Amino acid sequence: MTRKTVTVFSATGVAGSACVEELLAQDLFNVRVLLREGNLREKSSSGLMLTTEEKQKKWADWQERGVELRSADINNVEELVPALEGTDYLVSCVPLYATESQYPLIYAARAAGVERFVPSEFGFIYEWESRQPTLTVHSRIARQKVFIQRMIEMAGLDYTIIPAGLWPEYYMQEPVGIMGDGDQKFSWSTGKDVGRIIPHVLAHPASRNAICPVAATAYCSWNELLDVRERVLGRAVERKYMNGAEWKAAYNAAPDGPMKTILGIGVAATEQPEGMPLWANWNGLYLPEFKGTPLEELFVDYIEPFTAALQSSAN
Repeated sequence: MTRKTVTVFSATGVAGSACVEELLAQDLFNVRVLLREGNLREKSSSGLMLTTEEKQKKWADWQERGVELRSADINNVEELVPALEGTDYLVSCVPLYATESQYPLIYAARAAGVERFVPSEFGFIYEWESRQPTLTVHSRIARQKVFIQRMIEMAGLDYTIIPAGLWPEYYMQEPVGIMGDGDQKFSWSTGKDVGRIIPHVLAHPASRNAICPVAATAYCSWNELLDVRERVLGRAVERKYMNGAEWKAAYNAAPDGPMKTILGIGVAATEQPEGMPLWANWNGLYLPEFKGTPLEELFVDYIEPFTAALQSSAN
C-alpha cells in the first residue's frame, strides 16, 4: 500500500517538533515540513522561541533523516499550492495566537489536493467553549477555531480535531491556581506529548472526520498531579483553590497578555459541567498502547525548567 505523506506546518515549536520526531519513529508516513517564508512575524504561546541558528540545525538534522523540507510565503497562495502538492495529511501546529494563519493553508490545501487537515486545536473542545456564558480572550479564540473547523468542512477537506485538555507546563507557577476543588479528573497533555500523539491519532481509522479528545500525558485530578510534583521536588507546592467566581474576578483584574488568556481558560473550565471541555480520554479507548511521558520524568526534565523560563520571561 502506498504510504501517505504528512506535512507539518509550524514544526519548530514544542508540539510541532515532537510531532515530526514521532512521525519519524513511527515510520508509517512520508514526512514533510513546511517552512515559513516572507516577513510575517512569528508568534509563540509562551513567548519562548528557538533562535534562527537552532531552527536551521533542527531542519538539517531532519533532512539527514529523510524529512523533505518545502518553503512558501503562507500569505501567498501561488506559493502555498505547489508547496503542498503531494501532501495527504496537513498538520498545523501553529500557536494559539497565530490561529488566523491557518486560513490560507485551508484554501491552498484544497487547491493542492490535500486529503485531510488537522488544525491547531490542541486545548479545549472549542465547540463547547465557544458557547460558554462568559466572554473572555480565550473564548473569542475558541470561536475563531470553531470557524476554522467550518472553513475546513466548506472546503471539502476531511479533518481530525485533537483537543488535548490542559498543558500542565503553563499552570505550575506558584501559588498554583486550581480549577475547582482539585478532585475532578482532567485531561493533561504537555506540548511534547501533544506532538507525540498526533501521528498515532492520524493512523487510526476512527480519526477521520472526527473530534478526538485526548489525555496525551495523564488523566488525573489537580491534586493527584500536584502530589506527584511534591514528591519530585521534595517539598510542598503552594496551592490556591478557586471557584468560578474567583477565576472571573482574577480574569477581570488581570492586564492584557498571556496570563489573562490562561485565566480565561480557568473561567471556562469552572463554568462547564464535568465531562464537557477537558475531561475526554479518546486515546484511552482507541490508543491504549500509547503512553504519555511519566509525570516524574516530565517534572524534572521539562515542566520545572519550562516554569522557570516562563517566570524569568515574565520578570
